[in-house]
Amino acid sequence: MRWYAIKDKASKILDLRGLDCPEPAILLYREFGKLSAGEWVEAEMDIKECAMTAAELINRSGFGVATLEEVGDRKYIVRALRLR
Repeated sequence: MRWYAIKDKASKILDLRGLDCPEPAILLYREFGKLSAGEWVEAEMDIKECAMTAAELINRSGFGVATLEEVGDRKYIVRALRLR
């Protein structure tokens, strides 16, 4: 099992609340694609299914790992780390 440490501050923070799905997932994935290895992006979303989709897209890409955290009522944080 591999463990990845994430830096203290995201390379970019996106506020994607208020957008209709799948737009937040697509926008996060586009920003993720612009990152260099070792950089990470954080996105706030308000639709759980969309946040889950965004994390899954990144995890299945083979280029990074993503986590999903529920931080409040209809507030979800997706963090994605670029590995290569």
